[in-house]
Amino acid sequence: MSTWTRDDDKLFEHGLVLYPENVADRWQLIADHVPGKTADDIMAHYDDLVHDVFEIDSGRIDLPSYTDDPVELEGDCQISSGSNKKNNEIERKKGTPWTEDEHR
Repeated sequence: MSTWTRDDDKLFEHGLVLYPENVADRWQLIADHVPGKTADDIMAHYDDLVHDVFEIDSGRIDLPSYTDDPVELEGDCQISSGSNKKNNEIERKKGTPWTEDEHR
């Protein structure tokens, strides 16, 4: 298991944007973008990222905060696509699955 710095993470994230899923040799290309990392390191880090996102989305763990982030968020740190709620929309608990009616 390799150690990852915040700078490594930023380069990794940039590599994910530069080389989307349909690019051949994606993991090696991203590894070339992150000094000192192999394609295996990149794949393992990606798997960890996918797992972490799943855990955050399911409400099992809180969204991490980084002390070196230049952007500070106010209030509850929840990612949403909009802040306007419909009149009949109720607030949901994290990790609660949607029902068929709520999908409509």
